[in-house]
Amino acid sequence: MDGRNESVEERLDRNWNELMQELRVMQTGAQILAAFLVVLPFQAGFTSLDQAEKTFYLVLLVFSALLIVLLVTPVAVHRHFFGQRVKITTVHMGHVISKVVIIGVGVLVAGCVWFVVQVLYGWALGALIGGLVMLAAVFLLVVLPRIIKPKSSVPGLPTHGAA
Repeated sequence: MDGRNESVEERLDRNWNELMQELRVMQTGAQILAAFLVVLPFQAGFTSLDQAEKTFYLVLLVFSALLIVLLVTPVAVHRHFFGQRVKITTVHMGHVISKVVIIGVGVLVAGCVWFVVQVLYGWALGALIGGLVMLAAVFLLVVLPRIIKPKSSVPGLPTHGAA
């Protein structure tokens, strides 16, 4: 019991709404990075990139596009099953997708930093700084949430229990 006086349907509705808010936050960042990547080829200096840099760019561009599509997937599934009383399935699927997207956003951010630094300063510094950003992203997005000890926001309630 998590201390809320709500039915299963009310909890699922609340969880779905919270999930949608979280996906909106991630979608904004992913879309901004994707927009940055989309306009890059139209900049004068883009033609001076070597083939390896252009390949790296292409991987980032495709990854960002797939990430945005993945971000929209829970909404598409929800629309498909709307009114069929399978919210538990859509909430669970959205939860799983959001965990993948969180890691994907971290990879995309680190990849973009890596790309920019390596174009400006070379592959060695790009790999170093991009790798450090990747490690920071993995720590902040994967490790830290698992090592935080939860505390109840309501005095007297147990510290365990799912939201």
